[in-house]
Amino acid sequence: MAGRKIFLRFAQASDVERLTREGVITAPPPAKETWNQRIVRWLSEQRAGRRAVLVAEDATGLLGILHLVFDLPVGFKDPEAANGFDIAMIEGLHLRAGVPPEVGNEMVEEIQRIATKRNVTTLTFCIPMNQPRAIRQVKEWGFEEFRIMAEPSKMLAFFRKTV
Repeated sequence: MAGRKIFLRFAQASDVERLTREGVITAPPPAKETWNQRIVRWLSEQRAGRRAVLVAEDATGLLGILHLVFDLPVGFKDPEAANGFDIAMIEGLHLRAGVPPEVGNEMVEEIQRIATKRNVTTLTFCIPMNQPRAIRQVKEWGFEEFRIMAEPSKMLAFFRKTV
């Protein structure tokens, strides 16, 4: 990353199509909606103050995306994960192929600064248990496992740390 100028900023409407077109989000689309529809919903939650959506960008384009959820939407409320006050959840770290892991580290550090400014004292992180590399990384960032949850198609591990 030496000499590479990386900008971290909040996502905006012009990023909606770029996130998939530039290879940041490459997973199959969510059930019952397109990625563009999902990203528009994230931006709506950001405008309402329930979510912060951070993107990393350099001269080559978008490099990654990361969310900080302050309050989960109706139907997904989980006060141990994000309660709208002092507990917030980090989710959705996606990096374009070939982007150095340091970009993800920098994004997590910035999200922690944003959380602190919002008086968040506990951060949580939710990861599918079939992603051992991601679980190792979250532990390296200082998060500790505190809960396992079964979903119809996967098992989720929840991690948390005090900030």
